[in-house]
Amino acid sequence: MATTGKAGEVLLGQAGRSPAYWYRGVLWNVLMSADQTLGEFTLMEQIVPAGAGPPAHVHERQAEGFYVLSGELELTVGPDDEVVRAEPGSAVWVPKSTRHAFRVVSDEDARLLNFYAPGGFDDHLPFYGVDATTQTLPPADLGVSALDRERTATSQHARDAYLQRLADVAEGTWDFSIPDPTAGRD
Repeated sequence: MATTGKAGEVLLGQAGRSPAYWYRGVLWNVLMSADQTLGEFTLMEQIVPAGAGPPAHVHERQAEGFYVLSGELELTVGPDDEVVRAEPGSAVWVPKSTRHAFRVVSDEDARLLNFYAPGGFDDHLPFYGVDATTQTLPPADLGVSALDRERTATSQHARDAYLQRLADVAEGTWDFSIPDPTAGRD
């Protein structure tokens, strides 16, 4: 992990005051970014629609955790597809490089804290997400293409900048400055 010589500082993140994005039909509030924690941690609040959730995937660089505030999740984790149900008040930890998926199984949308160690998962949201203008799920009239920019609307420059940032993180040369996600957007 890179060091900057910067003194530690107390951080305060708050939904509605922190950066927020709509991405893949979910509201993501970045409460503590990897830039703010010098790469050690990322903390986000998510609102995920009832019935929704990501397909099976792996985070090769980060462990991921969930703390369910409302709603209920069903997670499928590991090579044996272990099923874990998480109700409000439940915390789940998924080690890095562990295949997992989840979906909201309650009739209500789920609200959860989502955290990553080391930090960095939040990095792609400014490049590929849409700035959230309200603390709600994305409006239906945005359409899928606006919420899935990496396949439709992100410029090659933004994709290249994001890939370079990932390479810098992996090599320990991350400069901890907040990127300009609008640079090079078409």
